[in-house]
Amino acid sequence: MKVLTGHFNSESNEFSYQNMDFENFVFRYGKDSINAMNVRDIFEDAGIELVSSLYANGHPGGLITKDAFDFILHRMTVKVKEHLHEIDGIFLYLHGASKVLDLEGNSAEHKILQEIRKITGPYMPIAVVMDPHGNLSQNLVDNTTIVRTYRHSPHTDVVETHRITAKMLVDLLQNRRSITPVYRKVPIMIGGERAVSTDEPMVSINHYLDEAESDSRILSASFHIGYLEQDGDKLGCSITVVPNDDKYLDYANEVADNIYDFVVARRFQFHYHGIVDQPQEALQRAIEYDGKPVFVTDSGDNCGAGGDGYSNFILRQLMEKQDYNEKNILVAGVIDKDSYTDLLGKEVGTHVKFDLGMDMDELSKPVYITGTITSVGVVNSRYEINSDMGKAITVKIDDKPISVVVEGESLSYTDLSQFEDSNINIEDFDLFVVKQGYISPDFKGISPFCIMSLTEGPTNQEIEQTRSYKRIMRPMFPYDKLDYRIEE
Repeated sequence: MKVLTGHFNSESNEFSYQNMDFENFVFRYGKDSINAMNVRDIFEDAGIELVSSLYANGHPGGLITKDAFDFILHRMTVKVKEHLHEIDGIFLYLHGASKVLDLEGNSAEHKILQEIRKITGPYMPIAVVMDPHGNLSQNLVDNTTIVRTYRHSPHTDVVETHRITAKMLVDLLQNRRSITPVYRKVPIMIGGERAVSTDEPMVSINHYLDEAESDSRILSASFHIGYLEQDGDKLGCSITVVPNDDKYLDYANEVADNIYDFVVARRFQFHYHGIVDQPQEALQRAIEYDGKPVFVTDSGDNCGAGGDGYSNFILRQLMEKQDYNEKNILVAGVIDKDSYTDLLGKEVGTHVKFDLGMDMDELSKPVYITGTITSVGVVNSRYEINSDMGKAITVKIDDKPISVVVEGESLSYTDLSQFEDSNINIEDFDLFVVKQGYISPDFKGISPFCIMSLTEGPTNQEIEQTRSYKRIMRPMFPYDKLDYRIEE
């Protein structure tokens, strides 16, 4: 037997200034593409040969250009056509929150599955792994056989979910039966920072999903949180339940209804993770905290959710202060393509003067910097950018206990290893400003105090006050009151 694989990842922030083009994706082919999906041994141990279509991995960013998406779609569909006579199933990773410029229906994932189904017909098994921050529809689920999302946010179970889903597909190929996944749209919109899996109600929701899967009649149960940094008819939470066999389809529908009720009854429980405050108060609390290392997340410009990283708002907040409570501070980082280009190639120890800021809006207006380059590295050695855009240039600002990482690509610092990649010694700093929403596990693990600053920007967390959605289903919580019979 043979299974075709494919990977497409892009989280598209419609409120970002920049688009995702060819240079913003990492492409892998052949064995490299297969190995990157972490499931090769599962299939090969079952005597199943894997065939590659394409691995296209884009970090979160803006909308995808039509040319870039057309290339990805063409490569995937051509490979399906080429190997259709020999493949027994398809295993895909599709993020779920893409949006493509000038594409009918907007969603890359919907289009990919729709076009693959045109080739394969309705019966070939297609298993899809998804990010929970994806926007689904009945149409998308109808074009799958198995759909499974990660349980945890932050996403600590990515590899585990790939491997669970791969085993499900192997079992289906070895024990053929009809499987029809069940879909429910949930009329709730939740920001990712309000649905962290270590907090309620996600702890209880995930436990409920685990209980559903403990029944042999249910193969998979998933809660899709959704993604809010775009407008469209697919926004809102979703539930997918996959029966182990279509003879249990009625029961799967019952389970889906029960999960729906369980989630909607807890809609008022979704809340920000950890300590949160308005920008002025958040920064002052971080400076005054007696301990290290302290982390402040610039939640309105979270590169991990498609923010540009252009905002230097918190840097300007810091520059205006006089008392830093004896803290050495690192702002990691600010994206300014022009300043980055000017600094690129200069050696460590060079004294520099430049305006830092893309000047796209009030959040990115330039601030004059004089300082010394203290280190040069890369933002993330595991992200293979196809240019010099992935480097990190750290500048210590004159007469201030502040250093800033100047970047050319919107990549977040989320792992401790990235500071090593950037040749930055974390022991040199007491306070870190990072482009995140909820704090990453790595940083939380070493910090006695983390605070999310409710800054403005493309990933503004206060959606009820800041976003005007025109295409969403109504009624939709929190914008509308739900006439709902079940309350906790």
